Amino acid sequence: MIEVIRPGVQSTVQDAGRRVRALGVPAGGAADAAARRLANALVGNALESRAAGLEITLSGPTLLFHAAALVSLCGAPFEVALLGADGAGRPFAPWRAVPVQAGDRLSIGGTPAGARAFLAVRGGLDVPEVFGSRGTDLRSAFGGVQGRALRAGDRLAWSPLPGVRPARAFVSPELRTPVGPDHTLRVQVTPDATPDLLGALTGQAFTVSAQADRMGARLSGVVAAPHDPARASVPNVPGMVQLPPDGQPILLLPDAGTHGGYPTPLVVISADLPRLAQLRPGDRVTLRPVTPAQARAALWAHERGLRQAEWALRHWYAGAGSAPLCCAHAD
Repeated sequence: MIEVIRPGVQSTVQDAGRRVRALGVPAGGAADAAARRLANALVGNALESRAAGLEITLSGPTLLFHAAALVSLCGAPFEVALLGADGAGRPFAPWRAVPVQAGDRLSIGGTPAGARAFLAVRGGLDVPEVFGSRGTDLRSAFGGVQGRALRAGDRLAWSPLPGVRPARAFVSPELRTPVGPDHTLRVQVTPDATPDLLGALTGQAFTVSAQADRMGARLSGVVAAPHDPARASVPNVPGMVQLPPDGQPILLLPDAGTHGGYPTPLVVISADLPRLAQLRPGDRVTLRPVTPAQARAALWAHERGLRQAEWALRHWYAGAGSAPLCCAHAD
């Protein structure tokens, strides 16, 4: 059992998200999917598992563990302190599997760069599923812990798995989502793009405004936006660059609505979607068009690295601890 002593700015239970967009329900899930996958792999949660953990935003929680567990924190470089029941500090390295004992207190502070991290627990957090996911949908108030961010006094359980020897491995920096403050996001052009729009959106650097959350990140700067009140509502997906009438582009994140009426001239390629999780107010964003072939090659390279690391760690926990760890490097 984990007891929440301090909740942090916005700590929510998240997993791989939902697959019911046809019902008008956003996919949701951890915004940095790469950090989620690697954190789960580090603690031995199976590849096919959609294990839930905690998504931490800007400033993290303080958690009291009432039982021993194996955890991993991946994502932005948050400050972390691990204190034993006797008050003595112990090392806690991100991007590794770290055992914690009953009575330990894990305190996650702020981060100088990026915005989010994912805390995985071996076995996965055990909260009720809604529409096939344990993730929290804050706007609709379901999933996770009563559809909301954590509060002091909340208690979280996890599904039991057999005890293991933690993998002596860390994740290669090449697999970690970059945290800025400068981001170049590769995009593809949609039928909404015109030469003028394309030139305006890709010819300047934008700044992430204070209006940034799990639904979307609004960018500063004004683009001449076409406005058609009769335009039909069309499907939206995370990564779309939405252009409302005020001309300030919005990058859609996992909790964005499934449909919208604003033009969406660009969409961030799949390989760069985890970078949206790490956008924080003040970061600078440049949009760079790529071809479909380049987008596919980038996704293939991204997936290949993640799957090699997941496979190597799964092999470790299956009992072959002496096997080479590929992209998750051994000490």
